[in-house]
Amino acid sequence: MFQFALLFVTGIVGLWIGSANTIYQIPPLALLYPACLYLIGLQAESSGMAFRRGLLTGTAAFTSCLYWIAVPFAEQTAMPWYIAITGPIGVSFVMGTYGGIYSWFCNKFLQKSSPLYVGIATFFLWGALELARGIILSGFPWASLAAAFSHWPAFVQPASVLGAEGFSALLAGLACYITAAMLASSVKHSVAALVSFALLFTASYHSWIQPADAGANIKIAMVQGNIDQGAKWDKRYQRGTVERYMTLSRKVLDNPVDLVIWPETSMPFYLQNSKEFLPLIRRLAIASKAPYLIGTPGFAPGTEGRKFDIFNRAYLVDSEGLMLSWYDKMYLVPFGEYVPFYVPFADELLSGTGVFQPGTVYDPITVGNLAMGVLICYEATFTELVQDRVERGANLLVNISNDAWFGKTAAPKQHLDMTVLRAVEQGRYFARATNTGITAIIDPKGNITTKGKSFRADVIFGSVGTRTDFTLYHQFFSLIRALLIAGAIATLVYSFYITKKKEI
Repeated sequence: MFQFALLFVTGIVGLWIGSANTIYQIPPLALLYPACLYLIGLQAESSGMAFRRGLLTGTAAFTSCLYWIAVPFAEQTAMPWYIAITGPIGVSFVMGTYGGIYSWFCNKFLQKSSPLYVGIATFFLWGALELARGIILSGFPWASLAAAFSHWPAFVQPASVLGAEGFSALLAGLACYITAAMLASSVKHSVAALVSFALLFTASYHSWIQPADAGANIKIAMVQGNIDQGAKWDKRYQRGTVERYMTLSRKVLDNPVDLVIWPETSMPFYLQNSKEFLPLIRRLAIASKAPYLIGTPGFAPGTEGRKFDIFNRAYLVDSEGLMLSWYDKMYLVPFGEYVPFYVPFADELLSGTGVFQPGTVYDPITVGNLAMGVLICYEATFTELVQDRVERGANLLVNISNDAWFGKTAAPKQHLDMTVLRAVEQGRYFARATNTGITAIIDPKGNITTKGKSFRADVIFGSVGTRTDFTLYHQFFSLIRALLIAGAIATLVYSFYITKKKEI
């Protein structure tokens, strides 16, 4: 029991300190999490016990990283904290299930396996499990091993070849390989594992120092309004919100740019039919001689018996003041933008925003030589959505978000880390405009070239470039994912076969 307790604590601390947090981050410590799940599996007396202990460890580890999910529940709805905390625990329980499966597999099939086979098997299994948790139950790909290393962009370049899931799989496989080698007291395998780590990070560093082949010659301004979430949807503060964004944006009159970006729901009303504020914003765009990409709710004639459909929208107002095009958020946040099933506090949680409908238009927003692949809020965390934007011709990626929901927690940092991975996977500049931070520009190598200060009203100026070429990961996206799944299935079948053969 003492051994499990030690592994339990080590796994939690590893994922927590390895991932972005508000204290101090040490990315390599995240590798303790898969290593501890592997050891928990080996030391359990049965596969059922291995699953339960892996589930418990995974739930606790993810709760330490995702505690911030409770913040909007508690602060927006005045829900007692002892109830609000069920949010992150519930999500983490689902995430912990994958840890339980991992420990179960290690117990059932890897007890007497060679270190090399342990590395190969855990590589495929971890990759398939990360793919699954990014898709099943609407998907939640936060706190991955790859995201932990976004803090060190020199070491995340394998994501441009393998994607985040493949890179996480490689990290998990190597972590378990070296753990198995140490258990077996195998000098040969221990050296091989260390050499593999060294080669991986050397290759990543070499790729990182290569030029991105995209001149940052497009000047942009991202306006961070720092509007308090509690007052944002109060109609009494609408004029003050508009005036703040307009006042900040007038800085571009003295510092001309090619594009101005306002964050998600920066205009907390229906801008499309606002007789009071829309003319003001049109005149501002004309005076700025630059297009404005503006986050705001939108509406259209209703479907399925609804009078109106409401969308979380990004409008483009061009330099002549015309609203040319828009993008409607497609991947909505459960319990934040829609309610998948009845809960008693739904109306309070969605206060002021309404229940949104998912958008159906995928194509980039174009203006001049820019083809912007727009992603709203946590859409930037989903690999397949960003892949789709680039596939449809996006030469620049833009994320508008409002992380004010989460206050001064680790959520904005974790959100930024995953956006870094998307930039590397697709080899595109990524402009990220937020209400309270972290507003930033990320280059195709994952470097944060421009970064604003959080919780401060400001205009963050910077430069981006456009790219039309594709990374290896983009070109072989479906194949790489298929190979991870096929490899996991093959590993499972082979392991069953070997186990049955030994029993005979």
